[in-house]
Amino acid sequence: MQRQSSTFLAASIVAFAVAACSESTGKPKPDGGTGGVDIGKDGKPLAVKVPDTGQAIEDPQVFVDLATPAVVTPAGDPKASKDWDLAFGGLNVFTNGGVSGSGLGSGFGPLSPESFLDDFAPSVPFMETDETGGAFIDWWIYDGAQHLIWSRYHVFGVKDGDRVFKVQVLGFYGEVSGAPVTAIYSLRWAQVLPSVLPTHELYDLDGTAGGKDPPPDAASECIDLGEPAKRTMLTPAEAQASSGWHLCFRRQSISVNGGKGGPRNVGAVDLDIGETAGETVESDKAKTAASELPKFDAVGSADLTASGLEYAGDRVITAFTEHWLAPGAAPPAPDKVAWFVVGADGTSKFLLAFEGFDGATASSPGTVHMRVKSVE
Repeated sequence: MQRQSSTFLAASIVAFAVAACSESTGKPKPDGGTGGVDIGKDGKPLAVKVPDTGQAIEDPQVFVDLATPAVVTPAGDPKASKDWDLAFGGLNVFTNGGVSGSGLGSGFGPLSPESFLDDFAPSVPFMETDETGGAFIDWWIYDGAQHLIWSRYHVFGVKDGDRVFKVQVLGFYGEVSGAPVTAIYSLRWAQVLPSVLPTHELYDLDGTAGGKDPPPDAASECIDLGEPAKRTMLTPAEAQASSGWHLCFRRQSISVNGGKGGPRNVGAVDLDIGETAGETVESDKAKTAASELPKFDAVGSADLTASGLEYAGDRVITAFTEHWLAPGAAPPAPDKVAWFVVGADGTSKFLLAFEGFDGATASSPGTVHMRVKSVE
C-alpha cells in the first residue's frame, strides 16, 4: 500500500461523508436540564440505583434490559448472559458485548441531545464494543455533520521499561485498491533517550479488522515501536496473550500492551489531555500532519519524564467512557447528550438520554434517571 497524497485523502473523506450522512427530522430541539438532558416525556423513564463501593469499578454491577426497560438480575454468570443490554458499575457504563459480555451489544456517542427525539437509528461511522483501552481513548474527535472522525494530533508517551517513545496519530482514512477505507492508520513516532532518535512514519497500518462491526476473531495490526519492521496481525485474544507489540489498532481504538491490554507491562499517557476540553471539530479539522510536526518535534525527554505523568496500561473502555459525565462536575452529573445502543441480540436499537443523578458521590452516580426509546 502506498502513501496517500493529501489530495486523494481530502477527496476520499468528502466521498465517505456524503455516503454516510442522514436526513434530519426537523423536530424541535430540547432544552438541556440541570445535570443531564431535558427531553420531556419522550421515551420511557427508568431509575437505576448503582451501589457505592467507595472505589473504582471495572466490571458491571447493575444490569438493564432496554426493551422493557427494567433493571434485571441475569441468571448465572452475567458475562455469559444475554438477558441484559446495558450495565452500570461505579462511574462506568457497559454494553453487553466485547470484554464485558457474551452478547452482540455495542454503543456510540455522544450525540447531540436533540438526536433523542428522532424515531430512527442515527447514521454513525461505527459502533463501539466494550474493549480494553486507555491513554489513546481521546485520540479522535467525531464530526457529526459529516459522520467522520478526525485526529486531535495529541502527542502520547509510551513507556516500555527504560525505553520511552513519543507517538502522534496522523489519520484514520487510507486507500485500498484505489478506494477510500476507514481504519487505515497513519502514524509517526520516535524513541526518546537523552537525545531523540530518528522519527518513523507509517501510512498503512491496518486497523480494519475485516470491516465495520468486526467479529471478535477478526485480526488487526499491531506494531513494536522499537522494531518498525515488526508488524503483526493479531486477534484481540492473541494480542492479550502476546508480548510482541506495543500498540494495536482495531477500528477506532488503539490498545496498549499493558494492564488489561496485554502482558508486556507497557504504559502510555496523553501529554495533551489538558487540551481536549477546549478542542472543537473545526479546530481539529484545520490541523494537518505538516502543521502538527513542530509540536511533535518539540517533545523531548524532559516532557516524557516530567513529574506527575501517570503512564498506565489499558482498562475496560466502552462507548460511554469519559464522555457520559459532564466535564468537571462535582459531584458527578450526566452530560447533556444522547446515546445510541445496540442490544445484546445484535439487532435491537435504542436511543438513551440521562436526565440526572440522585445521591452521586466521587465513586458512584447514585440513582441514575434515564429515558429509553426503541428505534428502527
